[in-house]
This record gives sequence, structure tokens and C-alpha cells, in this order.
Amino acid sequence: EISNSESSYEMGRRLFAEGLRQLCEGGYFEAHDLWEEFWQELRGPDRIFVQALIHLAVGTYHYENGNMNGARSQLRKATTKLAKYPAGHWGVTTVDWLRWANDILRNRDAATPQGGIPFEDALFPDRLPMAPR
Repeated sequence: EISNSESSYEMGRRLFAEGLRQLCEGGYFEAHDLWEEFWQELRGPDRIFVQALIHLAVGTYHYENGNMNGARSQLRKATTKLAKYPAGHWGVTTVDWLRWANDILRNRDAATPQGGIPFEDALFPDRLPMAPR
């Protein structure tokens, strides 16, 4: 049974927004941790969207630490999954990050995008299917 309790929803919203803030500040591993906690509770088709952002954060972490094999592996997963969602899904604009990830996957050196992922909080879903507590 899926629960949409206010507490699980608010927790998910907070973890999601905090993950975006961490990514913006270069806290790629921290963003991954926050999104993974959210992802574990989330149900439904948007789990893949959050999982794609996790792959993006981990891939960026590997890239920044010189692990190109790890970066490419994670970024490949991220781009494949993010391609299934429209631009601006949940108010999240990933265009610059996808362009960067595709450059890395084509063996082009590229600077990590600055400023994180633009996010319009007003477009975040009003309800999310979360695991029962």
C-alpha cells in the first residue's frame, strides 16, 4: 500500500531540494546520498528520474576525481534515464548537465557546469507516491 503522508512527502521534498543545493555547491557525493535516501522511499515511475540524478551526481564526483571510467559508466546511465523525461520535469532543468555529460561520453574534455541544476520549486509535484511508514 502506498502512503502519501505529509511527513514522507515533506521529507522527500526536503531531501530533493537539499540534493540540488549540494550539487550546486560541488557536493556531488552529498547530493548522491540525499537523493538516494529519497529514492529508496519513492515509488512509481519518477523513481527512475531521481535515480538518473543520482547517477549524474556520482558520475560528476568520479569526473572531478579523475576516475574517467567510473564517470563515463555513471554518466551513460544518467543520460539514458534522463532522456525519458521532458525538459523541466519536476521544475528541474538538466539541459546544461546533459550536454556536459554527453561531451564527456564523447571523450571531450569539458568543465563541470557551474551553478548546479536550475530548479523551479513551484513545479515540484504536489503529491508523491512514497513507501508506507
